[in-house]
Amino acid sequence: MGRFLLGVDLGTSNVKAVLFDTQGRVVSSATRELTIISNSPSEAEQDMEEIWRETARAISQCISTSGKNPADIAALGVTGQGTGCWLLDAHFQPLGRAIIWIDGRAAEMIDEWKADGRHGQVFNMTSNCLFTGSPIAILAWLKKYQPEVLEKAKYLVFAKDWIKFKLTGAITTDSSDLFMFPQPIEGETLPLLEMFDLSGLEKIIPPLESAFAVIGKVGKEAAAVTGLEVGTPVVNGVVDVASCAIALGILEFDQVYSILGTTCFNAFLSKKSSRLFEPPGVGITVSYPLKDAYLRAMGTMAGTLSLDWFIARFLTDQKESYSEQSSLFSFLEDEVQKIPPGSEGVIFLPYISPGGERAPFINPHAQGVFFGLRYNHTRFHLLRAVYEGVIFSVMDCFQAFSLSFEEMKLAGGGSKSPFWCQLIADALATKVVVPKTQELGALGVALIAGVGVGLFSSLPEAHQATFEVNRVFYPDLVNHQFYQDKFEVYRELRVKVEDIWSVNDQPIGKIGSYSGKDFIK
Repeated sequence: MGRFLLGVDLGTSNVKAVLFDTQGRVVSSATRELTIISNSPSEAEQDMEEIWRETARAISQCISTSGKNPADIAALGVTGQGTGCWLLDAHFQPLGRAIIWIDGRAAEMIDEWKADGRHGQVFNMTSNCLFTGSPIAILAWLKKYQPEVLEKAKYLVFAKDWIKFKLTGAITTDSSDLFMFPQPIEGETLPLLEMFDLSGLEKIIPPLESAFAVIGKVGKEAAAVTGLEVGTPVVNGVVDVASCAIALGILEFDQVYSILGTTCFNAFLSKKSSRLFEPPGVGITVSYPLKDAYLRAMGTMAGTLSLDWFIARFLTDQKESYSEQSSLFSFLEDEVQKIPPGSEGVIFLPYISPGGERAPFINPHAQGVFFGLRYNHTRFHLLRAVYEGVIFSVMDCFQAFSLSFEEMKLAGGGSKSPFWCQLIADALATKVVVPKTQELGALGVALIAGVGVGLFSSLPEAHQATFEVNRVFYPDLVNHQFYQDKFEVYRELRVKVEDIWSVNDQPIGKIGSYSGKDFIK
């Protein structure tokens, strides 16, 4: 059997292919940027064929730079962005572009379902709230506005499943992706589809397999464009947030972690219990590849997207002055640290996504706000407020959980920032542990692949063999009290402006297309 494992992580802004040895060390990696097509503020789509081409190129580059024989790759796994709507016809061809998870055009459906009580009913069945990027919301929108698309639909796949199909010709999914469909805690999907007048669409849901199952082997066509060996085992895998948790070693109940990425995913590991339904009507639950285990999560729409937006719109001169992204961020963080905590009164509500916000409250009309501006404020005050605003959204989520903890594991692009890591430690009064590897999505699914083909006997064994700590951040309790007081102002502000959002929510014209280079990696 081969000595290496390949993990493919299909994100929103880029796709990564990473080759690991059995100690979890990165042998080689490659990243390809992906285009997000947005013809209006509410739309977010991706070309499925482009995604496959860029994934194949990432795998090919990863293998070619590794210096390793492709025959030495024991198995590969694929993880990826969750929810959205990826449809195939009877000939396994994409039915247009994938409508991805940040799409906001189904806001009218969410508003209607909240008003008539169906939103709450779904949560009580699934412990998942519906938002504009939920497959059910998008399917309902398609039925109303593009019924011809649904008539041709043969398969609903998720991001990782599309890549697995292109590699093997097999169409499957796993419970972590299907739970975000959402899937009832008990029973079948059918009653849920009937509730939204989507009966008959259960037939387009792909077969369900274990995360560890070998669902197929790399075919000749895929091998030709990826450089993989024909016959390389492909394991079913899990959604990206679960894959990151596995790489972080979230293996015991009540362990807490956060992924500070394009958006911020805040979660803890829970048993099947009433805790899955707390707080009521908000948050998501993801099935986890451990017995009777679930990730109970608050996935915000705020994250590094907010920082990237601010840099792109208000710091273009600085962005153009630095050829290396790391140098740019070092400069910016030096500048914001000259600004006192609290940004001298400036507060930022980080709700700039086309889909509004989904945790710890649901409002597809939510909009960003800078509050407290005075004549003395500079753009670096605003920049610090952006950093702090994202962290306040994290605080908002964990306070909604009413969960006590003394340690958090932190991943995602934002965890590369010592300033942001310390902010989280101070704001939450908790120890923050950052792992050595940054390729957690790819590593988690690579470990699943390793268990699937027998390189590891279990996930705990795989974690023991591969996890290393990079840095640990300890809270400053003086800063914690300051941020706790400031957070109360933040929360009061967002409650007060909530009624204005829907009144002010108007189309503002086309956005166009943008690529992964527009986001923090």
